[in-house]
Amino acid sequence: MTPGENGATVSMPHSIHRRAPIQCFLVLVLVNLMWAFQFSGAKIATARLGPIAVALIPLTLSTVLFAPLVRISRGKKPGPQWTPVVWRDLFLASTLGIIPAQLGLTWGVEHSLASNAAVLTLTIPVLTAMMAVMLLGERMTVVRWLSFALAISGVLMVSDIDWKSVSIFRDTYILGNLLILASCLGSAFYNTYTKKLLETFNPVELLVYSFIVTDLELGVLMLVFERPRSVAFTSLGFSIWASLLTIAILSLSVSMLLYFWVIEKIDVTQASLSIYLLPVFGVLLSTVVVRERITAPLVFGGLLVFAATFLVTVYEERKRIRNAALQEKEEAWQSRTSFV
Repeated sequence: MTPGENGATVSMPHSIHRRAPIQCFLVLVLVNLMWAFQFSGAKIATARLGPIAVALIPLTLSTVLFAPLVRISRGKKPGPQWTPVVWRDLFLASTLGIIPAQLGLTWGVEHSLASNAAVLTLTIPVLTAMMAVMLLGERMTVVRWLSFALAISGVLMVSDIDWKSVSIFRDTYILGNLLILASCLGSAFYNTYTKKLLETFNPVELLVYSFIVTDLELGVLMLVFERPRSVAFTSLGFSIWASLLTIAILSLSVSMLLYFWVIEKIDVTQASLSIYLLPVFGVLLSTVVVRERITAPLVFGGLLVFAATFLVTVYEERKRIRNAALQEKEEAWQSRTSFV
């Protein structure tokens, strides 16, 4: 409550969220750092297993580890109503979201070039923003357009793409490029559609239930296309199992729970722009692991992406909160003066 004129008080529920924008920004930075590990971790595992198995094992591990938390997260609240619409939404999130996102990139790179993948994955935040406009009714503001421009400029500097080797429309790579694009569309769809599902499920429920559906679907695909022998699993070394477990806990579970927490507080369009932090962290991790040299374009490009993410999360949200508080104040004043 804040004092108004004549000693009156004005209710300002939005004020309790004044720290939320900076929290969302920091959480999104952490989320993308966790997501960045998935690429290097999966690359280690695919040396011994097929792409479907590499996608299925971490998802199954995550499901088993986090399933006991469903009841705890619910507390005394009743569980979701399992209507046909709820089943449909879970099926869509898994089939059109998680599966193409997990498998499309792995299969696509096998039939295309890494440079093609680097260019196509830049479309994920843009596709997410487009889907948020269509599915959730969000809108693109001037700040968001500016932030996207800054982020794309920064990530192009960081990625150091060899544009001469990019062959998006060459017949030789068209299948692989379509698979990579399907992965981008899957990621964008899941990132957007989950906000709608959070109206029915809490974050832990959404994570576990969507993963269960995906586990069943990937299990069928693995039996049809890969059929790995049991010895392939038992002979995996410690490093591979550690990579798969890390992907399960950090890249698939904790990161997604944090992402769900963020999109409950801000628009999906705002959160999606942070995905441009992925290549920044990917290159930074490679400098640590492979001891590559840190260049000026890497530093400047990374700063541009961080600035764009900060602008669209912290600056725009604080501006929205201030405008909402002023509007509430004005409405409260008008309601008091109407009785005079």
